[in-house]
Amino acid sequence: MAYATRAEIEQIWGEQFVIDLLPLDVDADEAIGNALTQASAEIDVHLSARYETPLAGHPAALVMPAVNIAVYNLAIRHTSLTTTIEDRYKQSIKMLERIADGKAGLGADEPSVSTDPTTSSGGAAFSANERVFSRKNLP
Repeated sequence: MAYATRAEIEQIWGEQFVIDLLPLDVDADEAIGNALTQASAEIDVHLSARYETPLAGHPAALVMPAVNIAVYNLAIRHTSLTTTIEDRYKQSIKMLERIADGKAGLGADEPSVSTDPTTSSGGAAFSANERVFSRKNLP
């Protein structure tokens, strides 16, 4: 599942830019579809540390990173890489790292985290003995 579409790439970067990015002998629909799939897989690699991927729905916060990574993948493959494309790619990766580290979130599309230990599929479990010392009970 891709986190962005060709229409979103064209909306952000411009339709003519996308056409100019690809060589004439390349099927644009196939190349852009592959680039979006690769971009979504790269996003999943970063976010899998924090979320179960692929994320359901179409998270709005992931559209821009998906578009920028896809454009970067298209440009690097066809030697059309510019400083702007590379800078937007790096910014997108930094944003994904911040989300993965818990320093940023997905806004309204943030997946809910269950606090019920019986629904957890893995991770850490904590237990402790009854409290021995308190402010009232010191040796």
